[in-house]
This record gives sequence, structure tokens and C-alpha cells, in this order.
Amino acid sequence: MLQTLKFTTLTLLGTVAVIVIAAVMRSTDGGTLQGRLVAPQIQGGETPTVKYEEARAIEGFSAPADTNIIFTVPRDVRIPRITFFGGPDYDMKRYWGYCYSGREKMNKENGLTGSKLYDGQFFYSLGERQSQVNVRRASDNDLIGILSDTNQKTKRATASIAEILYGGTTCYAMSEVILPVAIDSDNDDLNNARERDLGSDPNDPDTDNDGIPDGIEVFVTKTNLKLLDTDRDGLPDRCEDKNADGQVDRDETSGLVSDTDRDGLCDGDGLSSGCPEPRQVVCFNAANGERECGERPSSPVYGEDLNKNCSVDAGETDPKKPQTFNLPDWDYKWAKFGGGLDKQNAVGTQSYEFPIPIPGLPMQSR
Repeated sequence: MLQTLKFTTLTLLGTVAVIVIAAVMRSTDGGTLQGRLVAPQIQGGETPTVKYEEARAIEGFSAPADTNIIFTVPRDVRIPRITFFGGPDYDMKRYWGYCYSGREKMNKENGLTGSKLYDGQFFYSLGERQSQVNVRRASDNDLIGILSDTNQKTKRATASIAEILYGGTTCYAMSEVILPVAIDSDNDDLNNARERDLGSDPNDPDTDNDGIPDGIEVFVTKTNLKLLDTDRDGLPDRCEDKNADGQVDRDETSGLVSDTDRDGLCDGDGLSSGCPEPRQVVCFNAANGERECGERPSSPVYGEDLNKNCSVDAGETDPKKPQTFNLPDWDYKWAKFGGGLDKQNAVGTQSYEFPIPIPGLPMQSR
């Protein structure tokens, strides 16, 4: 966590010494001047300062903790602050910053101080706001005072909070944790740095093509953004969570659990690797005449959504309910399909002769 003294010092801009570097950058298109703010020495030692150019914010960078971070938002970009600094989970950490108006040097030369000198936009993570809830407003130079002013009917012109970062803007930030900072090239609410860390495609908003954007999978549904079927029950994630809200609604099964109703039968067709059905090694003659063996359910009772369309069709049991006609689904299906395994053609002690499974039809022995 950031040192208490460090946050206190940086919060009370009106009571500390700050340096506005005389060298000021002018944008290539003749835009506004942009000054740089550098934090003062703290506890007898100077806080490290790191500057990141526009290109680094495109590919993404890890902003170090307890460091003065200066960066420029790439041109032609408009991105939510929360996304730029890692996402909702990082918003719960403590960080804050300031985006320059370009008038700081002129304001200083004109003798302005405090909030009149720094007339750009401040930004705060939710974690920082919550940590400062009980801080008493010291003066109109207090950043938390500026923040509270945004809730008043009459706002000061300088009481501006940046929730959107715009291209070409130079900003300052400090954080208690390492932040994955980047733009969001594919607009899936997961910035390029997070995508790189997670191994997803920063240029494809739905890396696994399951119908749920990468950012929603990470922050809402908690499904695997690189797997079409996170729980490996044979049903795609979006098929199970139709509205992608991360909740198991009445007409949905869980995308994280292969047996939603815990009745021992897979939500899908029972053949997929994540299904709970007991299995045996089975062999069959393939279309090419070759003999193939593999694992299959060891009972004609398997799976609930046999055609894997996330609907309860004729001949199927409901993966959201453990009973059918007041019978446990397993008993109901056993009574309906019955039988057992024909072991007359057993190959070895654990292999049984089965036909090739056909989706939508019960698996019977020959």
C-alpha cells in the first residue's frame, strides 16, 4: 500500500512544493500546451518518475507502484479511465492522477496556486475515493475537496473529474499497486495489457468465439475467455448464460459447472470431457473399417441436453431440475431407456462394444 505520508502529501497540493517543468510540449497540430507535474521529494528521498510515450500505451505497460507516472494517451483514442487502468478489479485499488489542461505553466507565471493553478482534470479510483471518505476537507486546494465539489449544485470550473481519457492528453498518476495500463484496441472492455497477460487476442473482441466479449468473460461471467465451453459440458458459454450477466437465470444453466442441478447427469450430451457420468473404455468399428476405442458413458443413462441447443426438447430431461415427473432424472432415464450394457462382446475387462453415439438419441448396446 502507498505510504500514508505519500498520499497525504500528494493529496494536499496546495500545501506542498511542486515543480512545473519549464519545458512545455506543444502538439504537432498546434494544439494546447501541456505541462508536466513532478512530485516533490518525500521523506528525504526523491520518488522515482517514469515517463511513457504514446506507443507504450498502445501495446500496454505495467505502471510501477509508488512511482510518479507520466504518460500520453494515444491520439484518436477515447477510453474510460477504468478500462485504461486495468478494469473494474483494479479500480478497487488505490490510485489517483491528474490530466493537464496545458495552462499550468501560464497559470504559475500569473501567480495562481492550488486548484486555480491545476485547472485540468483529476481522476480517482474507487478504492482511493473510499479510502478518503473520512478525510476532512482542509481547503479549496484539497483534492478530496475538489472531488466533493462535483456533487454540489454549484460547481467550480476547476472541479473536474476525468472518467474518460482523450487522445493527445498528457497525464500524471500514482498507484499503490502495479497497474496494467493500455488502450483497448478491440473495444471489448479489456485493455491490451490485460489481454497480453491473459493470452487473449487484443484485436479480437471475442477470442474464443463463444458470443461473449472478452471483457465480459473476465469481469462478469468469470468464464474462460479462451475456451468456447468453459465447463466442458458440450454447451458453449453464451448458450448457457444467454444474457451474459454472470447469473444462472431460470432459463439458463451454469457455464462454470457441468451439472447445474447436481443430479449426476451432464448439462450437455454427457459425452464431453467435463461431464460427471461414469465412463468406460469402449470400442467400435469406424466408417473407414478401422477399430477405434475411447471413453464413453458406461450407462445408457447420460446427458440431459442431448442435442446441445440449450432447450428442453422431447426425450430430454431438464438440466436445471433434478427430477422429471417426481422421479430423479437418473431413475427416470433408466426406466425409459433401461437395459444396461451388453457384455457378450467384451474386449478385455474394461472395454465394451458400443455403437458410435448419435446426438439426440440414447446410447444403446448392441
